[in-house]
Amino acid sequence: MIPSALRSSFCAYQVRCFSAVAERAPVLNSVDHDAIEDNWNMAKSYESIPGPSTFNMFRSFMPGGRFHNANFSFLHDTLRQEYGPIYKLKGAFGKRDMVCVSDPKDFATIYRTEGKFPLRRSFESVMHYRMVENKHKFPVTMGLLSEQGEGWSDFRSKVNSVMMKPQVSKGYVSYTDEVSSDFVRKLHKMRDSNQETPADLIYHLNTWAFEGITYVSVNMRLNLFSGKSHVNTDKLMGLLKEFFVLIYELDFQPSLWKIYKTPKFCRMMEIIDYMHKFNGKLLEDGIAKIRVEKEKGNRTKEKCIFEKLYEIDKEIAMIMTLDSLMGGIDTTSTSAFWVIYNIARHPEKQNILREQLCEFLPEKDTPLTPEIMSKLPYLKATIKEALRVNSLTVGNVRTTGQNIVLKGYQIPEKTDMFMHLAAVHMDDHYFPDAKSFLPERWLRSSAKHENFNPFTYLPFGFGSRNCVGQRVAELEIESLVARLVRNYHVEWPGPPPVIKSLPFNMPQGDLKLRLRDV
Repeated sequence: MIPSALRSSFCAYQVRCFSAVAERAPVLNSVDHDAIEDNWNMAKSYESIPGPSTFNMFRSFMPGGRFHNANFSFLHDTLRQEYGPIYKLKGAFGKRDMVCVSDPKDFATIYRTEGKFPLRRSFESVMHYRMVENKHKFPVTMGLLSEQGEGWSDFRSKVNSVMMKPQVSKGYVSYTDEVSSDFVRKLHKMRDSNQETPADLIYHLNTWAFEGITYVSVNMRLNLFSGKSHVNTDKLMGLLKEFFVLIYELDFQPSLWKIYKTPKFCRMMEIIDYMHKFNGKLLEDGIAKIRVEKEKGNRTKEKCIFEKLYEIDKEIAMIMTLDSLMGGIDTTSTSAFWVIYNIARHPEKQNILREQLCEFLPEKDTPLTPEIMSKLPYLKATIKEALRVNSLTVGNVRTTGQNIVLKGYQIPEKTDMFMHLAAVHMDDHYFPDAKSFLPERWLRSSAKHENFNPFTYLPFGFGSRNCVGQRVAELEIESLVARLVRNYHVEWPGPPPVIKSLPFNMPQGDLKLRLRDV
């Protein structure tokens, strides 16, 4: 979701030294500019950073090459093994260099020196759509994804007051609980004689995420679970899948689209255009519904995100809502899938979670409230651990805000950096017994708890340019998991799903759950 995203902040941990089991990277609380300058003068040149040649990379992505049709995660796992914790992918065909790192100490340096206006050059094809192909449609702002500098800062500060404050996001608990409860009832009716859901679970999770983000954003139910919706869900979900495939091929693989408009680039422009028009129509319908409710004077719920933003800045309200509708479906639904999947595969952890849920939800239909949500630490810990074991993204992208030194190499200002977060998540050096699913590692009351360095776990990014949809996505996932586990013994009847990384880690194949009534 714009992505984006959800409960207590994942980064709010005090940092302490790790035990002798594994040394943890220190956190940079301030920047020593004199030390950086001294290190710069002694460091090896930027040109000497190891990495594959442009020709070898291009050949590797061609048919028969080792990265042809390969996952994004496989690409970086392979290059990390060959070149170590830092390597450079040389830019070509109008693209910039990308330096890749996999050490939390380097993540900390990058984030702590990014400056007042952090730069993030990702999804360049989407930026091109707004900045070049359709600049006339974005005369004031191009949104958080494409804006940079003071324009981005002004946009973000206004959006933060609505989407990032915990006390504000709590007002949407009733929204997300209503949608999740309806969705769980739909799954209940869809079960077969073996109590299993259909094998296209990810599609149905997409409809759940779409219904939820639309409700929170514009206070409108699409009725996607009833079969009576006017929305062409099948077409939209298919285009979203194609969108993420093209993102990977155009923006992360060698591509000529910056030199000439390739067929895939043209297709990408068509898809983005359709999604903007589709979501624009939804926004119009939502605005009309809000206007009618105001005239009738029967508003009882928390104002939706659009209303709150509209009171601050009309243009920002329009763009942010459009981006939320476009970016909040696949990211949230896929994150929810990985949480449900891990719970299903670990019944002993699921039982602990259910015991806690039954304490505060004595009846299966007891409404979720902000007060109840604040009393479910094991639910939050379970979600954190699932998103560590199965990261939604392979890593985060930033652009350096000044000259820095990483692993003894000079990294000039305005260098694009890829931080390989998934590699850290599954490294025993940073997370003891990393392959095990242990929600207890996040609970302060548990003997297995560790005060992890926050730079080892960044599923929603870090700093002022972290995922603006984090809190909304967290609420959606929490409410769905709570409803499923309170009502059912959730089981995974099949083999582990195949993962397609593009660059989000998307599950593939037959995906279904067995839901046995509690």
